[in-house]
Amino acid sequence: MLDNASPRMQSRLQRIVAVCVVTLIVADIANLLFETALKSGSAPGADFSVLIPMLTQSHYGAAWSTGLVALIVWVLLSVAPRAFGRPARMTVALLAAAVFAFSKAASSHAAGAGDFSLPEWIHWMHICATAAWGGLVITSGLLVLPGLRAEASGEDLAHFVGRLSAAAAFALLAVLITGIYNANRGLAGSLVPLAHSDWGLILNAKIGLVNAAIVLGGINRLVYLPRIRRAASHSAAASSFQTILKAEAVVMIGILSTAAVLAHTIPGSHPSGWS
Repeated sequence: MLDNASPRMQSRLQRIVAVCVVTLIVADIANLLFETALKSGSAPGADFSVLIPMLTQSHYGAAWSTGLVALIVWVLLSVAPRAFGRPARMTVALLAAAVFAFSKAASSHAAGAGDFSLPEWIHWMHICATAAWGGLVITSGLLVLPGLRAEASGEDLAHFVGRLSAAAAFALLAVLITGIYNANRGLAGSLVPLAHSDWGLILNAKIGLVNAAIVLGGINRLVYLPRIRRAASHSAAASSFQTILKAEAVVMIGILSTAAVLAHTIPGSHPSGWS
């Protein structure tokens, strides 16, 4: 999407990617410690003797280790020789991201249906689509668009926001389709748990935030994107587009936060999850 960006911006974004992946590794290690503590009943990091059995004898440990390997490969790509080639680097990076996403699906509620089951694959698709949608909105609103407005031509700016809007819309469609499947499975086909379980109440909050993000994205796509494409001067329309995109990025962080809480809450279909 940024094939016409300046070398300076591309280099900056590559550094940001490297920092984000390293941060993800640190967060994933912390998550391992918390999961181990939860299962062993000890304080996080207090009893390292249970880490080895957790990693070698549990389903969670196998999934976590697979994801860590994928992240390490991703980091190594950032220091790989440039002769490796951009298409090959991008392909391997996307594959590593997909493997890491599947490791998360394999350690989620969907894994209860069995390894490589349909619910697990659909949840993997949901994670990938959410990462694409959220990543496009957050990075574009907070990092990419401000830089493009400062140094790119109006034509390049219009080209980017057009591709951004199309990609985000496609990712959103995948999020909605897979999300409906996951919600139906978590609710066991009944709407009753929406109001009578913690999982259902959190899901309601997530749905509300998703609706807010859809409205913000819709305003940009239907109102300000056409103005950017046809205006001789893009400054006013681009400024409004960026402001709304930043607001959508904040909402997106809320969506990801509720999704994280939802992943660690007993599904509404389970009787013990009812309040």
